[in-house]
Amino acid sequence: MDMMYTNSMSETERYQISNFIESQFGIRMPTTKKILLTTRLSKRLKELDFESYSTYFKYLTSEDGIFNELPIFADLVSTHETRFFREPQHFNYLLNKVLPDIFHTKYDCHGKTLKILSAPCSTGEEVYSLACTIEEFKRVNSMPEIKYTITGTDVSEKVIHKAIHGIYPESAIETIPLELKHRYFLRGKSSHEGFAKIIPEIAERTCFKVVNLMDCTYPFFEEFDIIFCRNMLIYFSKENQELICMKLTGYLKNDGYFFIGHSETLMNFNLQLKNIAPTIYRKK
Repeated sequence: MDMMYTNSMSETERYQISNFIESQFGIRMPTTKKILLTTRLSKRLKELDFESYSTYFKYLTSEDGIFNELPIFADLVSTHETRFFREPQHFNYLLNKVLPDIFHTKYDCHGKTLKILSAPCSTGEEVYSLACTIEEFKRVNSMPEIKYTITGTDVSEKVIHKAIHGIYPESAIETIPLELKHRYFLRGKSSHEGFAKIIPEIAERTCFKVVNLMDCTYPFFEEFDIIFCRNMLIYFSKENQELICMKLTGYLKNDGYFFIGHSETLMNFNLQLKNIAPTIYRKK
C-alpha cells in the first residue's frame, strides 16, 4: 500500500536539508529557495514512496542513502543551466588575446599541450565551445600542430554522462554560426534525426570527471593553463567562494588565466590573481 504523500515542506525540514546541501556541495538554499527546493525534491519523494521530507532526509543520510541516493540528490539540487558559447566575450578574449599570448609562434606549439579546466561543466557545452574556439585558432593561424586537452567536471553524475556522449538536440546549437556547425558537429540521421554530435576529433581531446568542488582536494595530477569557473560561485557563500577559488587556482600555472561569470566577483578575496579584463584574471 502506498504511503500518504504530502508535498508540503516545513521550515524545519527545509533548514535541515538546506544545511546538508551547503555542507556537502556548498550550494545555499535559504528560505527564499524553499519553493525551488520543494519542486526539485517532491517528485523524488513520490518515486520512493516517502511520506515526508524528514523521512526522505533520514534515508538520504543513512549508509545506504549516501551510497545510492546522494548522487541522484546532487543532481536534483544543483543547477545545470548552460548553453554553447555562453557569455561570448570570454571566447572572443580567448581567441584574440589568450591563445596568441600562449602561442606566440609556431615554435611554441612543439612539445607543448595546452591544458584547460571547465568546472563546473554541466552537460559539456562549455567544454566543447572551448574546443571549437581552439580549433578555430588553429585553423585561422595555420597551426594544426597545436595540442590541447580539456577537462570538464561537475558534481552531477547524470550531466557528466551527457557531456561524455556529446549529443545535443539541434535546438541547442541553433545559435552557433553555420560554418562552425558544419566543421565541428555531425547531424544525426534516421533514429538520431534532430540531434547533433560533436566530431570525434574534438571529443577525443576532452575528458570528464565527477568532482565535488567542496572536497578538500581534487583529482587532478597536472596544472592548467586556463580555468573556467563561471556562473557557479553565485550559489555559494562568500567564504566558500574564496575557498573553492583558492583550491582551483592551486592547480593553475603561474601566468595562467582564470575566468569567472559576468555576474560574479573576486573582490576582496585573498587570491594570487590580478584582474586583466572584466571577470578575467591571471595568476601572479
